[in-house]
Amino acid sequence: MVKKGPKGKGKKASVAASPDRKPQPVEDVVEEAQTQLLFGNYDRAMEIMRELSAAHPDNAEVLDIYGTALAEVGQIDQAVAVFKRAVELSPYAGHEKYMYLSQLVDGPESLEYSSRGIELLKRACACEEEDAQYAEDLRGQLCQAICSTVETMLNIPEFLSSSSHPGRAEDAARMLEEAQASSPQSPEPAQVKASLLVEVGGREEEARAALRHSMSLWYVRPASLCGGDQGEQGGGMEVDGRDGTGAESHLREGCAPPSFEFRFETAKLIMELEDDARDSLAILEGLLDENDVSLDAWFLLTLAHQGMGQIEEAKACLDHIEQAISAYPADAEERESIRLLRLDAEKIAKELAEEEEKRRRGV
Repeated sequence: MVKKGPKGKGKKASVAASPDRKPQPVEDVVEEAQTQLLFGNYDRAMEIMRELSAAHPDNAEVLDIYGTALAEVGQIDQAVAVFKRAVELSPYAGHEKYMYLSQLVDGPESLEYSSRGIELLKRACACEEEDAQYAEDLRGQLCQAICSTVETMLNIPEFLSSSSHPGRAEDAARMLEEAQASSPQSPEPAQVKASLLVEVGGREEEARAALRHSMSLWYVRPASLCGGDQGEQGGGMEVDGRDGTGAESHLREGCAPPSFEFRFETAKLIMELEDDARDSLAILEGLLDENDVSLDAWFLLTLAHQGMGQIEEAKACLDHIEQAISAYPADAEERESIRLLRLDAEKIAKELAEEEEKRRRGV
């Protein structure tokens, strides 16, 4: 989260330098650190920000960037402490620190920080009139912040339970409507709404409609999935297979692809909500074209093929997973994850063998 530079031209604070060099303004040093972060030079950014925070321990902007650098290199406890100090120094300005804190802490505390960050974003959106592009960026950040908050709600056990917290699911849905209004072309609010409706239960048709709307903003069914008829939709997503960038593209023309994680979640929701998993296959194969070492994507692709009755394809995916995890160098935590993955893989292998036997016997 790189903040827009200040508009004013007030006097700049300076960073102490050696006697033969002029002091460097704090804003210039912060900008240098931000640039290093953007290019992934985290060690250099950390070095810059350690020196700067030591020289300016009560500068909230400095602490914001220092906290960002700490979070990026995985020093979570230190990042939380730095961001909390920035909140003490500047509680009513700068939404970024609140949004970072909401990602770094858990449960209700996360929701508290995200709520404060969202309020600051709303104020910033309402006040920004001079720079149209920056205003659009702020609205996009507001959309993302609201969606992230609702996702946090979904991950808190019983938070949306109608019995213990009546009305919270409806409140979350209204928040997502606000997110969609702030960024109409974002597919994120509708997909999070689909997840919300699945979570509360009994609203599968609404969830399916929300997912299809989200997908309509970025996805088109590849021609090869339409049985030679690009207009044929089968039982899957009602998307226009003729608007893509090519016969085998599943990205709507002119659309940047959503994140890897977002598309992975799309594939999961398709498998949960749709009888036809063809679109899930297309999305997962696209993800593996980008990152063919993602075991999660391979595993979900196995399940998708299995659900479609494509036994040989499912077995091929399963073979790939087995080869990958047997050669995967891992620490203790990763080994436990791999052990569980292997158990799941063995279960699927057994199911595939049973299905193949039934097919062989004509059952």
